[in-house]
Amino acid sequence: MIDTTILKDQLVGQRWFGDKERTIADVAILDEGVLADGPPRLVVTLARITFEDGAANLYHLPLLVDDDGAVRDAFEDIDSLRILGKLMAHGDSIKGNNGLFHFGGPGLDPLSPPGSEGIRSMGHEQSNTSLVLDEQVIVKLFRKVEPGPNPDLELARLLTNEGFEHIPAQVGEILYEGELDDQGTGEREVSIDLGTASRFVHDVSEGWTEILKRVHLFYDEIHPDDAYEDIRILTAERAGSTFELLEQLGDVTANLHVTLAREELETDFVPEPILPHDVKEWTEATRKALKDTLRSDLYGLGRLEESFDERIDRFLALDENDLGWKIRIHGDYHLGQVLIGPRGWLLIDFEGEPRRTIEERRTKQSPLRDVAGMLRSFSYAATAALFERAEPDSQEWLDLSPWGACWEDLAREHFLAGYLRTAHEGHFLPSDRDAISAMLDVFEIDKALYELGYERGHRPDWVRIPLRGLHQVLERSEGR
Repeated sequence: MIDTTILKDQLVGQRWFGDKERTIADVAILDEGVLADGPPRLVVTLARITFEDGAANLYHLPLLVDDDGAVRDAFEDIDSLRILGKLMAHGDSIKGNNGLFHFGGPGLDPLSPPGSEGIRSMGHEQSNTSLVLDEQVIVKLFRKVEPGPNPDLELARLLTNEGFEHIPAQVGEILYEGELDDQGTGEREVSIDLGTASRFVHDVSEGWTEILKRVHLFYDEIHPDDAYEDIRILTAERAGSTFELLEQLGDVTANLHVTLAREELETDFVPEPILPHDVKEWTEATRKALKDTLRSDLYGLGRLEESFDERIDRFLALDENDLGWKIRIHGDYHLGQVLIGPRGWLLIDFEGEPRRTIEERRTKQSPLRDVAGMLRSFSYAATAALFERAEPDSQEWLDLSPWGACWEDLAREHFLAGYLRTAHEGHFLPSDRDAISAMLDVFEIDKALYELGYERGHRPDWVRIPLRGLHQVLERSEGR
């Protein structure tokens, strides 16, 4: 038996627990399977966490359980999880009370399963937990789970099978199939993805870390004698290698979308034309987010409401026969979701925005949403570097800000040049460049509004980044 009282107390302190703002009312183990007898036993579980507000979520909990029922997260003894490599490589299934925990390893060698030589955890994650086996395979365990395919595993598997070279190859997976109690309405058949395994890639840096470092180096080269009128020329010269990298990232991003737009893909992935009702749904969501933000009018955005509405109306007015196609996309695309190394750019973490349901994350979207997310990330990089070296609105901040704005403009131009040069191969974008710009404006407004809500609650000093982004959308579209 697992002492769920102890488990209840432990959950709120876990970094990956995604419901910290709620009060737990109950923890119920819906199914469990023993991976190793121990002691302590290594047990994989599915637990329903019920909250005092009446909501409930499903969590995947690998646990170490003592004979007296005392329990702790298995990642507290990372060596206990070496067995995962063997289970995946051998394609084992572990029987639970109501179903089966399946382990698969199509890219693993059963004669030499990973985990025999070394294991370590990746400690910086927020919503999942990962471990590295033998410095060859990285296993990501999804923690907050739902019935249905997890897009991180689903897309990684598809892209690997399609031969897409710009991801770490997917080599293994963990899933559950069985009958689970549906909160008093009876049992239902479910399939739940619990984890994925990919090749561990060496000698790579996170895109955010690498670009932020390069922005700092760019700021270091700025001299008081530099002429203001030469900012664009000097920025292009001094950050030229960075812009080349970002143009390559645009090309890789387009290649991702070209792959996901192939008509030969199965139904869940085959591209579909963007229809007027899609545009209506997207613009209404953006308009609602705008109204919710303007209701408080903390930042003087109210006087710009008409201008924002005009940008949204431009999207609505586009020719319905030239809206492009909607496809499966990354869904949470920014510099923190890419790696740079000897092989160039690699794209990771296809799970989508963690606060959205799996159904929402699997919905086909305009690929320009991914583009908008990456463009907003350049804005963050330019300003985050300023935060690290100067007090906001200090003289140094004011001196560097025009250079940061120019860096961002050129970063956008190069990324878009690389993207648009390659994207035409997939025939999923509108043929009219003005239509692309109109769609991007709305997707960037939508993203910046989301960022504004996040920063208000977590980093109030950083609200200036999405606020500036909202103003920039208006300025850019006025200049066209």
